[in-house]
Amino acid sequence: MSDKINSPQRAGFCWIKPEQWQRLLEVAEDRDRLESSWEEWEAKSLEMIEVFATRDIQIEKVPVDVEALLAWCQQREKPVNASTRAEYVTALMMEQKKVLTGEFTRH
Repeated sequence: MSDKINSPQRAGFCWIKPEQWQRLLEVAEDRDRLESSWEEWEAKSLEMIEVFATRDIQIEKVPVDVEALLAWCQQREKPVNASTRAEYVTALMMEQKKVLTGEFTRH
């Protein structure tokens, strides 16, 4: 049997540093859906990660710099919300994979 059949699915999770939480609330279009404190958000996020683990989905916490996220969204004329945070994390993970596997191009 192949390892791919038995290996868990992987997904990225936007991980914000405590000192950047207030900035995220300032720029997020969906701030009303976010927890008021980083500690509340962390607790809820860790619970979600545990739920994914029970479904054999391995979650990677992807550190996200809020200013870099904001710039990325502005460049694409997109709001900062749950959907674009997920899209940004996917882009970061794909870029990281390219670097790790040597599949990147030099300009």
